[in-house]
Amino acid sequence: MTTMLPEIGHILLIISSVLALFSAALTLIGVKQNNAYLVGLSPTLFRAIFTSVFVSLLCLIYCFITDDFSVAYVANHSNSQLALGYKVAAVWGSHEGSMLFWIFAIALWGAIISYHIKMADCTQDKASDKYQDAQYFARLLAILALVILGFNLFLLFTSNPFARLLPNIPIEGRDLNPILQDIGLILHPPMLFLGYVGLTVCFAAALASLLGGGFNTRQINYLRPWVLLAWVFLTGGNAFGSWWAYNELGWGGWWFWDPVENASFIPWLVATALVHSLILTQHTHGFKLTTLLLCLLAFSLSLLGSFLVRSGIVQSVHAFAADPTRGMSILCLLVIFVGAALLIFALKAHHLKQDVTFALFSKETLLLLGIVILVVAAFSVLLGTFYPLIYELLDLGTLSVGAPYFNAIFVPLTFLLVLLMGIAPLVQWQIVQWQNASKTRITSLLIPSLVILAVAGRVSLQAASGSSLFLLLGTAAALWLLVCLLLTILAASGLGRRIYTRQLTQNRSEHGLNPPVKSSKQGFIAMLFAHFGVAITIIGATSVSFFEQEALLRMGPGQGKPLAGYVLVYESTENVETNSFTAIQANISIRDAANDEVILGYVRPQRQTFKSNGMEMSHAGIDHGLWRDIYVSMGLQLSDSEYLIRISYKPLASWIWLGALLMMLGGAIAAWPTRHFSYQADLTTLVNLSHHKPQETLA
Repeated sequence: MTTMLPEIGHILLIISSVLALFSAALTLIGVKQNNAYLVGLSPTLFRAIFTSVFVSLLCLIYCFITDDFSVAYVANHSNSQLALGYKVAAVWGSHEGSMLFWIFAIALWGAIISYHIKMADCTQDKASDKYQDAQYFARLLAILALVILGFNLFLLFTSNPFARLLPNIPIEGRDLNPILQDIGLILHPPMLFLGYVGLTVCFAAALASLLGGGFNTRQINYLRPWVLLAWVFLTGGNAFGSWWAYNELGWGGWWFWDPVENASFIPWLVATALVHSLILTQHTHGFKLTTLLLCLLAFSLSLLGSFLVRSGIVQSVHAFAADPTRGMSILCLLVIFVGAALLIFALKAHHLKQDVTFALFSKETLLLLGIVILVVAAFSVLLGTFYPLIYELLDLGTLSVGAPYFNAIFVPLTFLLVLLMGIAPLVQWQIVQWQNASKTRITSLLIPSLVILAVAGRVSLQAASGSSLFLLLGTAAALWLLVCLLLTILAASGLGRRIYTRQLTQNRSEHGLNPPVKSSKQGFIAMLFAHFGVAITIIGATSVSFFEQEALLRMGPGQGKPLAGYVLVYESTENVETNSFTAIQANISIRDAANDEVILGYVRPQRQTFKSNGMEMSHAGIDHGLWRDIYVSMGLQLSDSEYLIRISYKPLASWIWLGALLMMLGGAIAAWPTRHFSYQADLTTLVNLSHHKPQETLA
């Protein structure tokens, strides 16, 4: 069905671009001239941008739902037989629609932020908090408007999602890529894009603070939930992407160090560093330049990842179609945004520079080391991802960098990071000398450490495959983190905590340090969930990597295979037909090896042939469990009744994603708003007013 909605959607994109230009220009002029009227226009203009982009997205969704194959994007990525849920998900299933969704999400987040600006706040005294907040949010929205303008121009000139195929309208669409016809498409891209949008907001917030010449406590508190939500969405996006690959691609792995996987993983590593840098800044009122630089870096790496995915310079099942024009356009946006941001940082950083006093052995030191390791890990993955491309670009030949490189770099760095994660919660802020309670906490880890090494060494000798060193590191890291979390819980409760707090307060008073900043119960619980999630994920990844059992064999009806305490029996073969595909399905029962009469469940792998394009693919049958997964994939037909069957026993595979969910829960708890959001007086700043110049206090 052909309507005028594609033209309406296209016009609305143009209107949103014009509005974004006016919004950014008028707001920045208003801030520069202290014009309350122009600054007050900022929220209204931004809501208009959101409305136009939102309606434009609705137009594209309607085109998919109504099978308007006159729209090239719909014809290339949908089909009349496609299920409704997949038709909607197909909107962000490829390049053009995903960019439009990204722009919509930025506009949505900005529209929510715009409610912080009120005309009355713009007319307050310039020294008041409300006036400073109005100026800060106005600068932030202006920068978001510029980002939307850049993305809109890219979409309109190189990737128009509303381009028509007139007059040659196809009768039927090509269909959505069969690999994408999975619930993972519904969950994975939106979460990843929301994470990228969160990083975009952090980027804009960092520039707003730099342009304002300060990064005060209120701005830090405003930034906190945006950073945490971005991290939560990025965690979910990476986890659901891994889960989708595990369930849908049929090869049984959960992470392949694919360039496109790395493109979303690298920003997550930097975002994790940013979360902890922000904690440092909140508690010490220092390290502000580190936090702001990480905001700029995280967004820059998300743009670099988009260039990798959308330019066609790498081949991957996750990548969009190759188009050098699009790649160069994104590269130009990257250079403009990142170049301008780094220039502003270089010009304004001296306003925020300040000295921070802390002891060598303190929570500050451990957190700073953790941040450094995370950034080093991110750039190590970045190097491994781009090195083959640079090598080929220099006409030196072809080179492949695979899992051995990434594992050799990443596993030891993860081990070091986990060591710090275990110790840091047990150490207090600004420790100048060893206190009895501190000695007790750290020395109490010596005996558990020896036990952990002994247990990890014993476990590493049982490895079914892979390097026993990596198994030793993985086992030791998980056990270390669990033991330290238990000690942290014990240390945070009871008489010991009260005695330690009294000693620490006295120690700080003697050395002229600030009084201890109380960590909230909410933050403590969030840390426990997130770190426990890391331990669970490490256990799952280590178990499935080193204790997986696998068999590749011919199977037909009546044949069975014992594996890992189970017997899998090929019961029958049947033909299956749906609206989208036909399939040959194997019905395989899972039986107890001790009593093969007891059927524990069934797995049903398939060989699917899609009706729209004749594409064939293998769909794995998986029996999920808390303690193990039975993973069966169906290969080529070898005889009239026999097929190539691969059976895998994957211990604790589900823990990989269970840990990710716990991490997301921890981030969500930390981001949950409280009654004390950002409006509490900052006693440290008040004290500093008597010792520092006003511009230094702003820093």
